[in-house]
Amino acid sequence: MNKYSFKNILAAGILIGGVIFQSGCSKEKDQEQVNIDATSFEFDIIDSVMIDYLGSVSWSDISKDGKHILAYNNQNMDVLLFSTDGEVVGTFNKSGDQPDAIGGSPLSRPQFVKKNEWAITGKNGVFAFDFNGDLTRTAKPGFPVTLSLTISNANILHFLDEDRALVHFLGRDGKGTFYVNPEAKQLEKISLKDGNFVEVMPLPENSKYKNSEKIHNVLTVTPAIDIHDGKLYVAFKNEPKLWIYDLNKLDQPEKQINIQFDKFIEKEGIAPDAVDNDNVGINVKDFTFGSIDKLFVYEDMIIIQYSKGITDAEYKEVSENVDNPMDIFSKIFEKNKWHFAILNSEGQIKPITLPERVGNIEFIDQEGNLWLSYDREEELDYELIFKAKLKAIQ
Repeated sequence: MNKYSFKNILAAGILIGGVIFQSGCSKEKDQEQVNIDATSFEFDIIDSVMIDYLGSVSWSDISKDGKHILAYNNQNMDVLLFSTDGEVVGTFNKSGDQPDAIGGSPLSRPQFVKKNEWAITGKNGVFAFDFNGDLTRTAKPGFPVTLSLTISNANILHFLDEDRALVHFLGRDGKGTFYVNPEAKQLEKISLKDGNFVEVMPLPENSKYKNSEKIHNVLTVTPAIDIHDGKLYVAFKNEPKLWIYDLNKLDQPEKQINIQFDKFIEKEGIAPDAVDNDNVGINVKDFTFGSIDKLFVYEDMIIIQYSKGITDAEYKEVSENVDNPMDIFSKIFEKNKWHFAILNSEGQIKPITLPERVGNIEFIDQEGNLWLSYDREEELDYELIFKAKLKAIQ
């Protein structure tokens, strides 16, 4: 009999497999340690997509197979469907009073649901369409949406699977004010299968927004959310905290992270009896405060997009001698810049440096690549988006 018996070969196979497995685990631990030891992060651009389209484009989502990208034109409210080969696949407008209209302007960025289907939120509910723009499914709220605002940077529609999603939707409490009810639940779990809406996730007990004596307007409460590995991650716009929930238990968070910003200007709430519900208006000053605008979970790391806010003295400086209100907005955004960082479990933040010509982190694909938008400082006759990997800096 050959000295290399089946038993010996099997034992060797198990041993080799064990070595490979341990080696793989070791590499993962090495990378985890690299991320822990890093002082900052930057991006390596690995590819880009150029699309023959001119317009005011906000990037929204990438399909699971990586073949299509959704975007939105802020000027004419068109939803745009592109291929990652650079082709314009479809241009759809679902606003207005047409039979399949979402009602007014979109309240969320469009999102892919499944192969050849995408969805968007409007005042009339969550509507899904195929790649030809034909209506496929809907979920409509059983309550009137009395107030609707489009916060373009907050991704407030997230699918749990091909039928169910979590969405931030105002109006169920019936109060219809510009101020958030501390007792109201903040999200709706919707089903495109049966059209149901179920309210979930009350404000966390440790949130400043839970205080019924000091209420806050929707511009400072809108949540940034992400879903990853059975968990819901939530940060409210003007509060330096992040909460993590089990998706099967949304009544209370399982973890709270206090974010250690070096500067984060918060807005004071207002007494409910001082609110004038008949005089709702957007105050330019609301854009001078700190804000958490977007978050992603990337390889078990939390990425946040935030601004620190500007002081009253800085606001006075940028608003002096400015006649056009729109110019004041521009000057505020120029001063109150976005920053990007990795947030660890202790609340410490490590800055992310964006490459030249990059303006924003837009979404993550199934392969773990981050997609970054062009900063638009130089006018182009096409749209451009970059594919990148995050790299730790020691």
